[in-house]
Amino acid sequence: MASKDGDSVRQKIISNIFSSGIEKIYIIVIQFITSIILIRLLPREDYGIIGIVVGYFAFVNLINISLESIILRDHKKLDENITDVMQNFFMFNFFKSILFIIVASVLSLVLSNIYENNGFLYAIWSITFITIADALTTPLIIYFSSKFNQKLVTKISILRYTLSLILLSGLFIYPELWYIALKDFFVSFVFVLGWFFISKNQLLFTPKFTNINLKFVKETLFSYSLWTHLNGVVTNFIYRSDTFFLSFFVSLTIVGNYNIALNSANIANILPMIIGYQNSVAISNAKDKNQVFKISNHFILLSLLIGLVTIIGFYVLGNFYLYIITGQENNSEIFFYMMCIVTGLVIVKSFASPLNAYINIYGKVKNLFLQGMIPILIFTSGIYFFSSYMYGASGIAVANILVSFFFGY
Repeated sequence: MASKDGDSVRQKIISNIFSSGIEKIYIIVIQFITSIILIRLLPREDYGIIGIVVGYFAFVNLINISLESIILRDHKKLDENITDVMQNFFMFNFFKSILFIIVASVLSLVLSNIYENNGFLYAIWSITFITIADALTTPLIIYFSSKFNQKLVTKISILRYTLSLILLSGLFIYPELWYIALKDFFVSFVFVLGWFFISKNQLLFTPKFTNINLKFVKETLFSYSLWTHLNGVVTNFIYRSDTFFLSFFVSLTIVGNYNIALNSANIANILPMIIGYQNSVAISNAKDKNQVFKISNHFILLSLLIGLVTIIGFYVLGNFYLYIITGQENNSEIFFYMMCIVTGLVIVKSFASPLNAYINIYGKVKNLFLQGMIPILIFTSGIYFFSSYMYGASGIAVANILVSFFFGY
């Protein structure tokens, strides 16, 4: 009987990974096409603005507390009361969305005045619409995924990115940041409505504006979600804050070139992200610690293999890849930035991510933040500032590798 249960779990894990893989491969293709359209149609300064705004949102994410992250650990316990639980997640994320709107309003005015460029206003609202949509729907996505229903998550994600790409074609007529903001608002609105319709039909949950259970929020927040959120903030800071530091010392055009490298390299993050997340799903459904260790070891070996293939693939095909994206034959500087970023990503994802997945489910996430992430945050801030000040884009690209070694250690 135990063997049959084990086979069943294994099959569900494989199915989840397969569905998630299809989703991420599709996203890679869409992001690839999207990058070509944005880079070729937008002025390089506007693409630099997008990169700077993403860098600032590495700090804004500090308030983007993911209360629902506990679902991945405790979904079995939450099943009995799932409607009330989802209602609390919805209300918490609704108030969080209001906070996003306030922050976006202030930040858009400040950056628009500092740089004397209204493009910052549109870029900030664009990422704000996406962030709010993700906040409102993530509890449902995590829950269905944790129940091995990744197929549904994949279908909705594919529809979202397809709609986004179709509407992005309007950029050929209106190659402006305001159009991207308008497109992101519409896609986000449809995405949220779609998930709420699914929740009504499959979970019998319809979001309502009612009182929030503060006791549940407090217990969930301070026992688990706050610490996993802070760990995620530091990780996101490492991945996305380099354009923030770079913007103090170089032109928007150079930031635009670096942002091309950054977004190109981040494709290398997608497969390891699948492995890390599905590792969490798998061990959250494990029967005992023995099975947990076996599953984690398999995922670590898989991460190492993917990392090796990724570096080789980028080294061999990177210049051709950049040529397709930019339409320019000489991309030597961007290629250098990209290879540094890819190397850093592979180091972190191959070693740190599988271990973090284990800690998030069975370990002490508070200790991980206090003893691990805070030193990483301090080191990253210092070396990003110093390297961009002294050596510009090349310096901060190399700093990615140094930070990844410190992260992995």
